[in-house]
Amino acid sequence: MITVGSLYSGVGGIDLGFQKEGFSISWSNEWDKNACITFRKNFKHRLIEKDIWDIDFSKLSKVDVLTAGFPCQTFSVAGLRKGFKEKRGKHFFRILECIDFLKPSVVFLENVKNLKNHNSGNTFKTIIECLKLREYSIHEKIINTKELTEIPQNRERIYIVCITKSIEKYKKFSFPNKNVKTKKINSLILKNYDSSLIYND
Repeated sequence: MITVGSLYSGVGGIDLGFQKEGFSISWSNEWDKNACITFRKNFKHRLIEKDIWDIDFSKLSKVDVLTAGFPCQTFSVAGLRKGFKEKRGKHFFRILECIDFLKPSVVFLENVKNLKNHNSGNTFKTIIECLKLREYSIHEKIINTKELTEIPQNRERIYIVCITKSIEKYKKFSFPNKNVKTKKINSLILKNYDSSLIYND
């Protein structure tokens, strides 16, 4: 079975996606206590509840796939956009340290779509160059949640899939095609209902 290690797991959204597709999650990492409470109610595998800067990578089991939905505030248009100049922006380099130690066959990264244009594209260029230096084939795409799922949310994120060249030469990766599943709100409104249940001020 293909094993997965998850950094910046939050409440486990990325973990759940991989788990539903048959992957085995070996361990996950999250530092936010409230997120960890929710995570533990939904998953049974090992959760490392600490700041990634405090993790000893030598104590992590090797995995086939490493995922990371790393902090996005410093790249988001809703934030100050300081990028690599502040600590939250340096988390990517901590991910690289984990990659160098574990040497996963696949790396899956997720962030806000503005990551691609931050600092006139130089931030994204640095990220891609760092990953290519580690002999990965890189695939990246901005995908809107509403175009592939039934979740009624207009949420665009950038996904970066890195695959070792030794694997990709046998099977080429491609992102799924657009497949709109999101229901319109009028399809959720009951046509027949008991008027006594309607609340009036």
